[in-house]
Amino acid sequence: MDWKKAGIIVGAAAGVFLGVKYVLPVMLPFFVGFLLSEAVHPVAYRLSNRKLSKKFHVSECAIGSVLILMFTLLIFAVLFLGAEFVTEKAGDCIQYIPLLRNEAEEMIEHCCKGVERMVGIPAEKSSSYIYQQLEALCAYMWQQESGVETAIHSVYACVLGIGMVMLSVVSAILFLQERGKVKAFLEQRRFYKNLMELAEQFRRTVKEYWKAQIKIMAVICMVCIAGLGILKVKHFFALGLLVGVLDAFPVLGTGLFFVPAGFFFLFQGKVAPGVGFFLLYLLTAMVRQFMEPRLIGSHVGVSPLLVLFSVYLGVILYGGFGFVLGPFSALLLYGIYTSLGIFKR
Repeated sequence: MDWKKAGIIVGAAAGVFLGVKYVLPVMLPFFVGFLLSEAVHPVAYRLSNRKLSKKFHVSECAIGSVLILMFTLLIFAVLFLGAEFVTEKAGDCIQYIPLLRNEAEEMIEHCCKGVERMVGIPAEKSSSYIYQQLEALCAYMWQQESGVETAIHSVYACVLGIGMVMLSVVSAILFLQERGKVKAFLEQRRFYKNLMELAEQFRRTVKEYWKAQIKIMAVICMVCIAGLGILKVKHFFALGLLVGVLDAFPVLGTGLFFVPAGFFFLFQGKVAPGVGFFLLYLLTAMVRQFMEPRLIGSHVGVSPLLVLFSVYLGVILYGGFGFVLGPFSALLLYGIYTSLGIFKR
């Protein structure tokens, strides 16, 4: 057994885990600031070399700072308009609450009657049980935190978020200002070349992975749109597009929509659409299983099973954001092992 190789593998895995788990949340504003400065640099460099910029002695840092501030204001404007739109629509939806409640009750009654026909459980008992569970769930949610505690947590989260955004903007401007000095300092260090090779390897891997996912998502979107159109579902185009996009996310998938919809129609006694939804789910799953090994396996060199395993481990190790941090850590480790010659393409 090669103990040196095993030590490198274990050490790199431990370093990536500890870094993503504990260092990344603390250094996140500076990391975002660095990425923002690098994204702005090419545009700022080209604009600073224009005749007008040279005439008025406008530096690259000044142009980059203006671009960063404009980008930040644009993000805040989009968020503000989005919050205003959601609030307005939520206010409009309040008047439809009684109607939605009646429709929900009718839906539950239809499903319970379907269950009674299929398995013999009386509809009154099953509907009564569902209503009791819904009431218990609502009571549990309201008792978790008082209004004052919720308001304090919301204000704290808002202040913390604004502070992190401001820190990211300031660090981006400073990174842009000190870019030449930082780069000259790093180029004198031995690890810089390996770090750049690792970053390029990681960038290529992520790029190829998402290119493959976009191709798979496009095919599944077309399958979903066609299938929902055949089943005569209202707004089949928009719904099929949404389900196809959700399928690209590891935690979600077409089964999150098609399987409950299939059971819903079967419980109502509508066998044809119920079976149709199950067949559509099986078809999309077969398409993904057919395309993933050929696209992700050949272009990226990473097994789809390992991607799924990284999502599972990410949720276990990192918590709620593990479905993103898990694949990120796996791709980072893959880049490290490849650059060290442990893995070969």
